[in-house]
Amino acid sequence: MADLETGRLALIASTDHYMADLDEVSPERLRDLIADARQRLDEFERLAAEHEARILAQLEVAA
Repeated sequence: MADLETGRLALIASTDHYMADLDEVSPERLRDLIADARQRLDEFERLAAEHEARILAQLEVAA
């Protein structure tokens, strides 16, 4: 993003979908935010797989 007054380029990021924490970040900080998000997504995926396995197991028992 370019500052409208100075023209200076800045890297802007937010971890909130409402952009409540929108702020200028360094490339290193952005990479840290991405790594944290990937960890959360991996955990979500693990939970979804566990839930799916439980549902499939219940369906097999019912069949």
